[in-house]
Amino acid sequence: MSVQQSPSGSSEEMDLTDVFSLFQRMFYKFLAHCFKGVDFVFKSWWIILLLIIGGALLGYFTKPPQAYESTVIVRSNFNIQPYLYNAIKQFDENLSEGDAAFITSVGLDTEVPTVTGVTIEPVIDVMGLVESLKVSDRTLGTIIKELEVDEETELFASDRFYSNYKYHKLYVGLENEDAKRDIVQILNYVNELPIIKKIKESGLQNLQERIKQNESIMVQSDLLIENYTKNADISNQVTNDKLAFYNNQNNLNINGILTFKNELAIETEKLKNDSVTSSDAVVVVSDLQTAKKSSLKDKKELLYPIVLVFLFLLIAGIRYTYKTLREVVESELSLD
Repeated sequence: MSVQQSPSGSSEEMDLTDVFSLFQRMFYKFLAHCFKGVDFVFKSWWIILLLIIGGALLGYFTKPPQAYESTVIVRSNFNIQPYLYNAIKQFDENLSEGDAAFITSVGLDTEVPTVTGVTIEPVIDVMGLVESLKVSDRTLGTIIKELEVDEETELFASDRFYSNYKYHKLYVGLENEDAKRDIVQILNYVNELPIIKKIKESGLQNLQERIKQNESIMVQSDLLIENYTKNADISNQVTNDKLAFYNNQNNLNINGILTFKNELAIETEKLKNDSVTSSDAVVVVSDLQTAKKSSLKDKKELLYPIVLVFLFLLIAGIRYTYKTLREVVESELSLD
């Protein structure tokens, strides 16, 4: 009894052969289009060369003047951070609006403006932030979760925290490298604001008074310890009941006084160091570094040739596709 074999195996083999042939034809068509594209490029080399040269010349002569940016580290004193940020924001807005009266009032040249923009951001110190807020890591984490900031704003650089930072980065856009001297005018503008001048005068007075008060307390602590030592010696030498009151001085906490005096000495030293950098409400604590500010506008001699050649090849590709599809449609219609 013979068994009749199913033709399904041969059918599947034929289907795979057809699929492979289809991919092969598509691949060859793709290669044919690539070869035509390469031939077109070689055929049109002189047009492409003219576009590259023309684009480079156009980009070179339309390129804007080289811009510069200076980054300056400044220190804010007397807790004026909110006023500082508001002043810098107002300064930048007046520059953008071209307010001639304002530009002249701050000592800048209105005929040839040299400062193009000003921005400021804090130098983030997370450990100092935690210490200044006097919170634990867990509490700080809770505060962070409840905050909402823009996607472009770094969390610790938001206005919720910048009041806790003493150091800030001041970014100044400049027309030329020599214009960095105008940064001094910006700082003078901030320091001469009436509200900031009043805060500075009051802050300096409080600082000096605090130093004098600490020094006076340290002197009194020295006298107290000295008297205690003398009285302790006398009480050890004399056992008369009339001098028994000296023994009550033994209740004096000498270790506490010495610890307190040491804390005052550390605080006083810090206050004296602060007084050195507190000549103004805002002081520069770094060198005035200036660097070239790069952008796509500065590379027009490279960008324009690429764009022109791309547009030329794109238009040529669209034209070729249109002609090919039209020929296919006309051939199909002629067969009908």
